[in-house]
Amino acid sequence: MAQTNRRKWFLYGILICVTLGLIVYVVRTIPFGSYDLQPDNGIAFTNGTFEYRVPLDRSSPWPRFRNNSQQTGRTAYKPTDTAGGRPWVFQTGKGIFSSPVIDAEGTVYIGSADQYFYAIDRNGRLKWKFATGEIIDSAALLDDTGRVYFGSGDAHVYALNRRTGTMIWKSAAHSVEAVQAEYGLQTYNVNWFEGNMGMLPGGQIIAPNDNYLTYALNRDTGEREIVFVSNEMNWSLPAVNTRTNRMFSGSQFVAFQNVFAFNTQTGENEWVSGGLGSNSGSPLLTSEKENAAVIVGGFDGIVRAYAQDSGKELWQTGTRDHIYASPAQQADGTIIQPSADGTVYALHPEDGHILWAYDTLEPIRSSPAIDGNGVIYVGSGEGKLFAINPDGTLRWAYQCISDVRNDMNASPGLGFDGIYIAGESGEIFFIPYDYPLSVAGRNDPRAIQGPGEILPDEGIFLVWTGPFGSLQPEAPEQIDANQPITFSLFVRHAGDTVLSAIDPDTLQISVNGTDIAIDPAERTDSADMSGSSAENLNSAYSIDEPLVLLAAHKRFVSIIPQEFWPTVMDSDSDGASETSGEVRVRIRGHIIVDQSRFGLKFYGGDTGAAFDQTFTFQLNDAGSIAGDLPYRVARNAGEPAGVIEISRLAAPNPTMLPSWNQIGFDSLHYLAGFVESDGHRAVLWVIPGKLDEATGETVVAPELKDRFALNADYANGLLSMHAYTPFLLSFIGSWDMPFAAYRLSTRVDPTTGAIERRPELNALVLGDELEFYGKFLKIMGMTDFWTGHMPVFGGANADRWHTGQVRGPTAAVGNVQLTVDPAAKQARLTVQNGRIKAEDHVVGLLLINAETGRFLPAAYARGMRIESDTDGYVTSIELPLRDDVQVPKTLRAYYMVDTYPARRFDWPTSE
Repeated sequence: MAQTNRRKWFLYGILICVTLGLIVYVVRTIPFGSYDLQPDNGIAFTNGTFEYRVPLDRSSPWPRFRNNSQQTGRTAYKPTDTAGGRPWVFQTGKGIFSSPVIDAEGTVYIGSADQYFYAIDRNGRLKWKFATGEIIDSAALLDDTGRVYFGSGDAHVYALNRRTGTMIWKSAAHSVEAVQAEYGLQTYNVNWFEGNMGMLPGGQIIAPNDNYLTYALNRDTGEREIVFVSNEMNWSLPAVNTRTNRMFSGSQFVAFQNVFAFNTQTGENEWVSGGLGSNSGSPLLTSEKENAAVIVGGFDGIVRAYAQDSGKELWQTGTRDHIYASPAQQADGTIIQPSADGTVYALHPEDGHILWAYDTLEPIRSSPAIDGNGVIYVGSGEGKLFAINPDGTLRWAYQCISDVRNDMNASPGLGFDGIYIAGESGEIFFIPYDYPLSVAGRNDPRAIQGPGEILPDEGIFLVWTGPFGSLQPEAPEQIDANQPITFSLFVRHAGDTVLSAIDPDTLQISVNGTDIAIDPAERTDSADMSGSSAENLNSAYSIDEPLVLLAAHKRFVSIIPQEFWPTVMDSDSDGASETSGEVRVRIRGHIIVDQSRFGLKFYGGDTGAAFDQTFTFQLNDAGSIAGDLPYRVARNAGEPAGVIEISRLAAPNPTMLPSWNQIGFDSLHYLAGFVESDGHRAVLWVIPGKLDEATGETVVAPELKDRFALNADYANGLLSMHAYTPFLLSFIGSWDMPFAAYRLSTRVDPTTGAIERRPELNALVLGDELEFYGKFLKIMGMTDFWTGHMPVFGGANADRWHTGQVRGPTAAVGNVQLTVDPAAKQARLTVQNGRIKAEDHVVGLLLINAETGRFLPAAYARGMRIESDTDGYVTSIELPLRDDVQVPKTLRAYYMVDTYPARRFDWPTSE
């Protein structure tokens, strides 16, 4: 009987626990009561004055990002007829990812990655510019005292006089160490101001920072008044309900706890909620009513409405890709939400169902701006500015950027005369309202008139994909013999873009009639994938099978030559080999449709229609090998050695990467020095660089620890630089990114070495080895669920660094000796009487396999241990060798000082 009672009470206990758990779940997640998601009266515009609810510039039609404190992205100003003006363009020194603000006189204020903040008058002329110490990714704010406020990547918020551009004050963010000491938070190694500027009812400037803190600064002094603490980097600009004294913001935390509500008077957190993806977009308040909603889209591709009073989810709507852009609100309450899937969605405010969708070709990260007539303006990855009518039909589009760097990820601002927007090209554009509908606009080849989508209605398309993300419906007829090929899947049905993926089980790719393997793991995980692309210099091209990488989300595929495209080989009378100058690529398989999702991870689905396309490319100048690599190597100390600079990296595929780190990639500078060369193969030593604040020139950055080696193959002006062995690179000071493969391919002048084609970048990231965030990359669809691989396709700028040559350190190198211990897997340099300081130079030890002429895989970036004496002079460098790498019988070793081989050693030494 006692045993029966114990069993009964045990079951009762389980039932009680389940019931209590269910009650807690219901209370915490299910909204009770009624919610009103309809808009209020909005910001009135009367007699030239906007009735903003915080002390913004009341004469300005667009004084801050998203226009107002509710962040509706809508102005009350109603443009009338065509303004009659003409577009203009202003060029800055680097890409622009921040958004403009505009005053009543038509002056636009905006920052650039060239580290300057600009004021440009209504005619496109520079009024003034202000230098900061880093890139500017933060949209400014105009207040009612004649000041402009903005944040910079140099960890400061600035207040300037709008008329003169002189600084009134600057306010520093907490350092990473200070955040940990004061708040107990272990943050990333960055304290940039990437978030845009906002304002509280009392006039305090809201400034979100990457150090997990959002500041409320006194606008007269820059002193901190309130600090709001979150759990990740803050890119999202908080929306403010001036009636309830709540502030709502998103964070970059990856799951569930990434939407916050704070009390604006105390700084205390009132609730936290969220979904399965980071939130970089800025929330929208449907109104300032107590029972209104806050709406934000996340990196899981889902738009959510949360109750302002509790954080409970009211509804959600999914898109086909992640969401970077902030939502906007029409006067009737309709929610306008762009997505990186290339579509602008109109959602019903009460339940989120889709009212209409306007499809474009490329990702949209730009947040929409809406004028008083309800016309929606949004930038796109195509370099176009779209104007969409309130019913979802195209009003017009305008091709702002013609350069290959054509992403317009910044958001438009609306002035009294027209639309202002900026882009990756570094240009600021002004387009008068309805200019494309004017007589001049209809004769302008850049202008496109509506009403339809600029896409086909039906079909399965493999779209040629450029290294900077451009999608070209027609593949080029000619490519270079070292140029990778990437195609993206694009499916249309009944006039709509359809969620789909390439079926990996049916995918077949052949090059010149030969089938090649798809993402063979053994090729990327082996200890040495250096290849032998030009091993036999007596025959033109010694070819390895091309490498095929299918994206983790199965929406693009890259085919990469190793290191030149295989072609039909014929011999001429002189014994030199020439190619046929043609390569044929056939891609066939089926698509997958009707997939299920978890976060942004799409899975399952049904096998859809088949595709089968063949592409034929003529190879540019694919003749016999002629001439040596046009870069010097220092065969003796003091001789010049060639150096190229690699900068402004872009990684548009997968589409999540620019949303995570576009301006960070754009800020990167690497210096690659040629260490050895036999004329057609070389080894390069790559170190970090940075822009000098005083001169704007690229200089060595000793404080950054990235060092890595690349092998190179050269023929006919075609240069491929590559590493097919695992190594680490810093992800903009935040975390180490593990690579299995890394390849840059370009065309250079065979005489001078000047870069003639911007390099393509192919990489394979080992996501499972990424600390902490690796597992979350799977639910974001960025890495393959089984292998953890993330194929990346992008591009970069490159050119000779300064004169293209360096002559080594001016300080004494000293007496340097090398020891190698194969059993202990260790190499070591000892330095006596040297005058090289590690704080002034990037020093290192480079090992090269003397038999193959390729670098020996080692932990160059993170494993190297450098010791100095009390005066800071380098005394030793120790390099641990990888356990899975066999130490060759003979080595060449170099003491590297910056990019220069200051000393060379042969091992073992000949006695």
